[in-house]
Amino acid sequence: MRTLFIGSTRRGYLTLQAMLDAGVNVVGVLSLQQHAHEKETYETAIRKLAETRGIALKETKLAREPELTEWALSIDAEAAVAVGVRVLLPERLYSLFPKGCWAVHDSLLPEYRGFAPLNWALINGEQTTGVTLFQVSHAMDEGDILLQERVPIAEEETAPGLYAKICEATLRVVVKGCELLRSGVPQLRRQDHDAATFTCSRAPTDGFIDWTLPTQAVFNLIRALTFPYPGAFTYHNGTRLQVLAAQRIAEPPRYVGRIPGHVIQILPTGEVDVLTGDGILRIMEVSTDGETARKPAELIRSVRTRLGINPVELISRLARLEAALGVTQG
Repeated sequence: MRTLFIGSTRRGYLTLQAMLDAGVNVVGVLSLQQHAHEKETYETAIRKLAETRGIALKETKLAREPELTEWALSIDAEAAVAVGVRVLLPERLYSLFPKGCWAVHDSLLPEYRGFAPLNWALINGEQTTGVTLFQVSHAMDEGDILLQERVPIAEEETAPGLYAKICEATLRVVVKGCELLRSGVPQLRRQDHDAATFTCSRAPTDGFIDWTLPTQAVFNLIRALTFPYPGAFTYHNGTRLQVLAAQRIAEPPRYVGRIPGHVIQILPTGEVDVLTGDGILRIMEVSTDGETARKPAELIRSVRTRLGINPVELISRLARLEAALGVTQG
């Protein structure tokens, strides 16, 4: 079965490699460029893999250009598999293939249709997610299902750890899916659209920590966005501070005078305890550049510190800035 691979990201690269190792007849690779803010990109690795195997390659930022349809027709693929695609594929492209165009989504569809389902599952405290191989259609993530694999989420699972599990499940699902498609007409399962749930896209600024939230919610945000994702962050003395790792405190002291974001303890080992909306969260690692892990006590040295944005202090700073600008302009 002549197959076109469409994809990007580490998972896309690993899937392409697994397809080739399993003997899938990949006759073309459509490589999609990743977002500028992503710390790991795989366009070069996908290009080298395609060139090494002598596979026709096309690279693009979007999948909507008319010439892509002509290129896809030229390779005469019977089916297409899309992994790591963050855009809707146009009908003129996905409808070309006699055995269908199939995409991987990292959830158990119809749950978590949309963007960043892995991260949202962690943010929402889910205990299970999964991988779905489904047929691409005109609407987002609503096509018939060929295969699914359930993936458990551990209580303190972080996004990188869950991503590794999702990658492993993706390889199995895609290789098995290609075997089913090659063997004949596989049985498909229609999605229950009434049971569908949806997620919206996330931007790096959505990682701002609201310390008034419950401890579990703050903990979930931190583990869902840690490196290499954009990160959950707060502010310390006006400087952006990414929180890379944290721990919940079992049976914390009861604070009846509570200011969320207030530092209440700096441990000799370098960790820092911070009040949340209902408890205490221990910050284990922070970063000022998004990559280099540091003990928070290297930066936070006083229990009078309050993390986050204080509206009163912000207004005061703006007033001083306006006054300074007024003097300068005068």
